[in-house]
Amino acid sequence: MINNIKNIVDGILVVDDGSNDNTAKYARECGVEVIRFPKNRGKGAAIREGYKYFLSTNYDVCVIYDADGQYRKEDILPVCKPIIDDEADIVVGSRFLGKYKEGANINYRIRILCNCISTLVTRVMSGLPTTDAQSGLVAINRYAAEVLDLEAERWGIHQEIIIRAGKKGLRYKEVPIVFEKRLHGVSRLKVLKYPFVAFPVMLKAWLRK
Repeated sequence: MINNIKNIVDGILVVDDGSNDNTAKYARECGVEVIRFPKNRGKGAAIREGYKYFLSTNYDVCVIYDADGQYRKEDILPVCKPIIDDEADIVVGSRFLGKYKEGANINYRIRILCNCISTLVTRVMSGLPTTDAQSGLVAINRYAAEVLDLEAERWGIHQEIIIRAGKKGLRYKEVPIVFEKRLHGVSRLKVLKYPFVAFPVMLKAWLRK
């Protein structure tokens, strides 16, 4: 995955969220920056740490890119382009404006339904025209990274990003992307448990100034 996108981006940061395999070792061998948590802290903590690192560098755009093989490298630059062209502060790669490939999700219908409900609530809370509140391909500029004020530790981080973007008046855009079948790993997202973890995060993001 790292070598697959090296020729597209200027820098790569791998956040190893307490894995028990050789993720950190392999990433360092590939010559990229690595932050490793001694134990699992959650996706929210990983993304927040990544944004903190982004602000310590001279890069202009930061892209969240889930490393399970379901997102295409061909979609990275189109998602970044509105920021590069100074048309947006945050850009979400939308699977619903684009398409899901066959076999892209286990429990496809249940997950799609949950995502639709989550997206509807996020749209109301943020006031932004989001169509995919759980996309794992999101680009932001430095200003957005500075003002979002994120707190999520685990699930709900993607909705929190969009809700905070609306609260802070950030310029928001979406770009159609293609969602592929998972190449490796197993999703830790539990469909029935997810709303009970994510909704409190969303509510707090909405209530904060």
